[in-house]
Amino acid sequence: MMTNTTRGHTRLLGLIDAAVCPSVIYPLLEKSGTDFCSVFSGLPEEELGPASLFLAPIDDVAADWVVELDRIDLHSPCLSLVWSRVDSPLLVSHLQAFLFADIGDGMTAMVRYFDPRTTGAVFKVWGEQIGNMFMGPIERWMYRGRHADWQRIENDSLTGARICRSIRIELEQADIDALCAHSEPDELLALLIESGLVDGAPPYLDRLAGFMPRYQRAAEWGLVEATDRLSFCQHTYLYGASFDRHEWVHHAMTARRASGKPLSDALDAMPQYVRAELQRKRAATQDAPL
Repeated sequence: MMTNTTRGHTRLLGLIDAAVCPSVIYPLLEKSGTDFCSVFSGLPEEELGPASLFLAPIDDVAADWVVELDRIDLHSPCLSLVWSRVDSPLLVSHLQAFLFADIGDGMTAMVRYFDPRTTGAVFKVWGEQIGNMFMGPIERWMYRGRHADWQRIENDSLTGARICRSIRIELEQADIDALCAHSEPDELLALLIESGLVDGAPPYLDRLAGFMPRYQRAAEWGLVEATDRLSFCQHTYLYGASFDRHEWVHHAMTARRASGKPLSDALDAMPQYVRAELQRKRAATQDAPL
């Protein structure tokens, strides 16, 4: 169901995924003095409380809380900037309508268009028609995510601010696969940070830049399972980014690719002398980049 609304003055709002750091972001919003609200209001996800998705008006981009939120976004992407002429309650209703999609077999899944790392991928999967409906009451949407600079999505429509209160979105398996493939590097990197192999302190783009060549090398070896790609990346941090160039490892990886066996079958058999050689080389070269 869609309705037209009267267009008022354009306001800037922040769409904030507080789940990335609720203990910091939620108190920051509370101290901001803004009339922020939860996009999950009235939904089961509202139980997330401080870890919810919030919409907050931004009257002063130089305000301390906005500057701090910008800094947090550079470390843990969580912020989208939204320009709209409609009131926050109406915009929340509109945003809620696009939160879930039918993925088949009677199941639905949340579509994380609000995650700056996946916004662009979601718009590609949605296609022009749904994307235009989503942008109905939104004049401009900006995000950074995997980009150093702010990315813009502009609404060039002249049809007015059209609010969508409900919509049925169906994702084909190819759409689901595309979104999963896009998100996988971030998911694996998060596991590596959790395990302590990757330092989580540097900014997001720095962490991603150090990880992606390793992830891409795993793909070049024909590793398609996430567990195998994770294992390969773990070994690059343990033994050096180019550990697979060692004669023994290269031979074992080549044999694994020909056989199609799990990566663990190859790497678990790595002799201790090979591990020692790799560790000495890593210490000597300080893990030179690819």
